[in-house]
Amino acid sequence: MKRYILLFLLAFQIVFSQEVTVKGKAFNSGKLNDRVVYVVKNDTINKLRKHNDSLYANWKKNSKFENTNDDSYREISKNFGNDVLLFKNKNYNTHTDSLGNFEIKAKLSDSLFFESRWHTTKKFLVADLVKKKKNTIKLKLEPCEVWPAHPEKPTKLYIFIGKKIKVWESPSSYCNGFPLTSRILSKYLVVKNIYGDFKKDTIQFTTYPPHSEVISQNYNPFRSSFSEYDYCLLYVLEYKDELLQTRYVFDDVYMTKEGKWATPLKPKGLRNTISPDLFKPEKINFITPIEFEYEDRFYKEIYQNFPAAYNTVSDGKITVNYGYYVEDLFEIRKAGALKEFDYLIK
Repeated sequence: MKRYILLFLLAFQIVFSQEVTVKGKAFNSGKLNDRVVYVVKNDTINKLRKHNDSLYANWKKNSKFENTNDDSYREISKNFGNDVLLFKNKNYNTHTDSLGNFEIKAKLSDSLFFESRWHTTKKFLVADLVKKKKNTIKLKLEPCEVWPAHPEKPTKLYIFIGKKIKVWESPSSYCNGFPLTSRILSKYLVVKNIYGDFKKDTIQFTTYPPHSEVISQNYNPFRSSFSEYDYCLLYVLEYKDELLQTRYVFDDVYMTKEGKWATPLKPKGLRNTISPDLFKPEKINFITPIEFEYEDRFYKEIYQNFPAAYNTVSDGKITVNYGYYVEDLFEIRKAGALKEFDYLIK
């Protein structure tokens, strides 16, 4: 009896390890039905992408500066290359032609994933597909949240120091038209009201980030997104049914030894940089010094962006000594980024 069982298992293994050709048709549905459908064996490409994204997020979180020569970054770069190779490899990935036809070789034990942007992915066992005389797969459109439109003017302006609680991306946006943009939702603790007197302890608002980022920086702790800071001075407009952050305007803030909030003077190239030539900064005594390391190869750029009059640069470290108190920031922003909303400011 054992002999027959072993023979059966061996035969089963041989059959399921052999490759077969899977053919059929795959289509999208809804208003985006003109897009190709990708057929991926065992979700191999997506698994590698997720692994690579996780490595990059961890590297970015732990790196002191943008060092692209360390071992962890080299592993990310290697995996990115593997990602591209897998995508081009017809043994793992193919796509439909203009008539919706597809063809791929796979083992009976494999799974095939049918996917297309803005559509729900479908998964099938190869063993099940080969049993059918005809394979026709149709993908459904993903659920889509319609974002509020605001042709009207805002009615209120809230300016406050906020502590980040949670930041997350809004669901798929294809039903909001093209070109597509991203939408971020944020929840913050209101630490201190500066203007507008928001009545609740927490606030949730929407942000539509810029289509393109500013030039990349090779130094921390300055970032182009407000969500990468723990505390910020935030500027939020109230519309009929939504609170919207004013585009591109925020100031990361830190406590000083005098018990006041202030922001450090920013280097050139960031959206929220305030020019010291237009608004004279003050010397600030931050409780935790605003300092960070830099690489010697960026020495010239560092000295251009961090002038000696406001910063200390020595031994591979930069300390930012000057900045603006929150009360002054409000006046500075009123004269610049908030000028179009002056009818809201008494």
